[in-house]
Amino acid sequence: MAKSKKLLGLDIGTTKIACVIAEIDNSGKLNILGHGISMPEGFRNGVVINLERAVDSAAQAIGQAEKLANLRAKNCEIYVGIAGEYIKHLPSIGTVPVKNPAKGISEKDISEVIRQAQTIRLPNDEQIIHLIPNQYIVDGQKGIRNPIGMFGFRLEVEALLIIGTVSAIENIHRVLDHLELKAESLVLQPQAVSLAVAEPEDKDLGIAIVDIGGMTNVSIFKDGVLRYYKTLPLGGENLTKDISIGLRTPYKKAEEIKRVYGTAMISSIEHDEPIIIEDISGRVNKQISQRLLASIIEPRLEEILQHVDNAIRETGYAESLSGGVILTGGTSLLKGIDLLAEQIFRLPVKIGKPQTIDDTQTEGIMTDFTTAIGLVRYGLNGNSLSLPHEENVLTEVVSKVKELFI
Repeated sequence: MAKSKKLLGLDIGTTKIACVIAEIDNSGKLNILGHGISMPEGFRNGVVINLERAVDSAAQAIGQAEKLANLRAKNCEIYVGIAGEYIKHLPSIGTVPVKNPAKGISEKDISEVIRQAQTIRLPNDEQIIHLIPNQYIVDGQKGIRNPIGMFGFRLEVEALLIIGTVSAIENIHRVLDHLELKAESLVLQPQAVSLAVAEPEDKDLGIAIVDIGGMTNVSIFKDGVLRYYKTLPLGGENLTKDISIGLRTPYKKAEEIKRVYGTAMISSIEHDEPIIIEDISGRVNKQISQRLLASIIEPRLEEILQHVDNAIRETGYAESLSGGVILTGGTSLLKGIDLLAEQIFRLPVKIGKPQTIDDTQTEGIMTDFTTAIGLVRYGLNGNSLSLPHEENVLTEVVSKVKELFI
């Protein structure tokens, strides 16, 4: 590589905004240069509700990362993670005749079949964000990942269209515009998270990734590609609210108690430590046991995980998830959550943390930055199939589709 490339990943989550700045050096290695985090003021569940405050929140996280990296964000390729209930997916199929079978299937043939797959009628307030080819079919032969050069008369593609609300997407771009920044593309958060916590082999075999933040994102990968995605309106915020109400303590204190003392299962507590609870004025109010805290957390967490299990079972992929389930997000740090999840899912469960990029640089940058790290990996891989601002989806798809399967 002639020149190092700088990447910025911006994760707009339910409970935080996280930013990571990284560099691809001349040897092709990805190194984290800086990171920052802020509260998502001006956003609600990833959607802009107050532009001015949203700009300030994003600027705070980006500014922290810029200071540590000693690098301006405008000098980086920027990838922004999106997720939420305003995102949905639809299956799509494209079919075209191969223009010159004797010479083999060309990139122009792929361009045309992708064009056919994304030609669907959408409401005026929706747009395509991603187009993900699940498989190509050549003269009825299924399971083809890269048909370039193959002989055939008929080319088909089965794809997954990721669709979002135009206003929600445009307002994210407005936030960046106010910061004089432009995203290379918006990226569905499960795509980014999978690059941070899952091995390619896991996604080939079949794996579910459950990202439990303020809300819960459930995604399923099979044969290397995303097959299913859903946002559940339950997550860590529900646990914190229950603790706040049950212990009569402020929300921020309840969040701190959950992070420091929270346990997923009462039965996993070996030493019942006392916990000091403060009231709304900050005065010490009372002392409770860790078992009491767990008795508040466990039933709500069981409810959340049961909803996740129902979502997975409804897809029909549950029995083919040879890679099991990866839990990530802030709530995945609760002690014993993997054991509780295994009981409910009846599948192997592990806690997903960002794959190490550089031990000396990523120490302490773990769960809070999982998506942001995945976003810079997304940019590094050069396989973006997302829709850049004010550009047609095909422009991005056609130039990247071959790279996706190589």
